[in-house]
Amino acid sequence: MNFKEIGVSYELAERLSAMGISSPTPIQESVIPMILSSQSIMAISQTGSGKTLAYLLPLVQKIITLKSTKTAQAIILVPTRELAIQANGICEIICKGSPICSVAIYGGVTYDSQIELLQTNPQIIVATPGRLIDLVEQNVIIVDSVDFIVLDEVDQMLDLGFIEPIKRILEYKSSNAQIYCFSATTNPEISEIFNSLNLDIKQVTLENQKIAVEKIEQSAYYVTIEMMDQLLIHLIRKENPKSCIVFTRSRKMADRLTSLLKENNFSAEALHSDKSQAAREYILDRFRNAETTILVSTDIMARGIDVDNIDIVFNYGLPLSAELYIHRIGRTARAGQAGKSISLCTPSEEPMLTAVQKMMKQKIDIVANHPYHTPEVTKSLSNIFTNKTSKKKTKRR
Repeated sequence: MNFKEIGVSYELAERLSAMGISSPTPIQESVIPMILSSQSIMAISQTGSGKTLAYLLPLVQKIITLKSTKTAQAIILVPTRELAIQANGICEIICKGSPICSVAIYGGVTYDSQIELLQTNPQIIVATPGRLIDLVEQNVIIVDSVDFIVLDEVDQMLDLGFIEPIKRILEYKSSNAQIYCFSATTNPEISEIFNSLNLDIKQVTLENQKIAVEKIEQSAYYVTIEMMDQLLIHLIRKENPKSCIVFTRSRKMADRLTSLLKENNFSAEALHSDKSQAAREYILDRFRNAETTILVSTDIMARGIDVDNIDIVFNYGLPLSAELYIHRIGRTARAGQAGKSISLCTPSEEPMLTAVQKMMKQKIDIVANHPYHTPEVTKSLSNIFTNKTSKKKTKRR
């Protein structure tokens, strides 16, 4: 099936073809016809499945068809500045040659510079929740005149504490506005908001977690926390990737690991929310242009990084949830390519590794024979598995 067959206009389909995109992904195939038919939706689909184009294509097409002279016809709400810039960049490519204009609005820059952007009278505003609410309260943006509202990566917005801004934005909207909500996971909070506002939302769920990770070669190394640095350096030298991401839980750890890697003659940069907007964009550009080999990132950046040809994702310790693990490793094997993920974890993280495998319904290769596998690790793992076996026997009785 091609884009024209699901209702995308000839002009937009040709633009996609020029970008090297010839056929829709499952989520695009499912929701584009629904959006074009004016159905509000809640779409659940894995990270990397093509959700951005799934809402941008029909949204741009509907705005072009409406031929309205009013500005701010659509607001796209995203959790981070990186995603705002990314989504707006894709929108600009799609809209090139059309009368549609879009801007990205986010925190970390002056209000005056973004108010100046809004004075260009854009039809599409891509914004982070906090900055959007600030501008709404200053009467710079009028939400109740907007025809379309997109909530992208809504589960991440809720994780970041944006529940109140989302509620207020939806309360401001007109009764005729269509809502397009996209998420990698289900969340009861957003369903409660929709119900309280009597919004007629049709849910579309694509169970594609297995599909998203099946092309990723996954392995895990158990190691003590004291030996984890040495193992990471050993594995990066062994794998010799052209481009890789090292994920860690904290900003402090990201900075420390970056310094460690540079001391060992690796080209590395840290990416996290303590960096200024200009610094983050500069670091990402260098990484995209292969001027930096290793990006050391926190989990808050796991869904804001859209870079092709990432060879390996390293997990320096496991994330706090199985879903975050999938978001992390989803940075590789994008656009149907193969990829690799390597997790470095302590024996105490074994329950999380088990939870990850259970969620994916897929085994992760445990590498027991490596230079930093100590007797302490063997003993700790042995105690864990012995306790598990004992509990199972107790339950049977």
